[in-house]
Amino acid sequence: MRERSDNELMDLYATGSEVAFNELFRRYDGRAYGYFLRRVGSEARARDLYQELFLKLHRFRARYDPRRPFEPWFFHVAHSVMIDEWRRRQRRAEVPMDGRELRSEEVDAESVVAAREEAERALGSLSLEHARILVDTKVRGLEHGEIAAALSKSVDAVKQAASRSLRRLRAAHALGH
Repeated sequence: MRERSDNELMDLYATGSEVAFNELFRRYDGRAYGYFLRRVGSEARARDLYQELFLKLHRFRARYDPRRPFEPWFFHVAHSVMIDEWRRRQRRAEVPMDGRELRSEEVDAESVVAAREEAERALGSLSLEHARILVDTKVRGLEHGEIAAALSKSVDAVKQAASRSLRRLRAAHALGH
């Protein structure tokens, strides 16, 4: 199995080969674990996300298209696991209510809502792909190489898209749009 390509192994696994899955697992387990560890900073949580990734791969194995490269698809699935984790974290974020009045001297709720609406409007002026690239680089802190792999694009194309998108948003902001 070691001589087979990742695409061949995934295609074999999709048809039920446990040996092919074991070889893919061997090839990607360190990188997948590292991908999550860099993002969550907790070994235990990274292991959990790593397990979720391989469960998703198992669940979606029949959807894999062997004509497309395996590695970008693999990291696209890993990225979706990470997005699910971020969403879970946001839902769990709670403010303790202990009877005190909650007030911030620096930021009020209206300012936060206005800023969010402005950001959504600005991102809406970009293509979906360019908005995703910009959010992935500037908000989520993903590396250009990871984004490129997930989108099946070159690193230079991702860098260029991020740069152009950021310039476009700055220009729109300067014009007051």
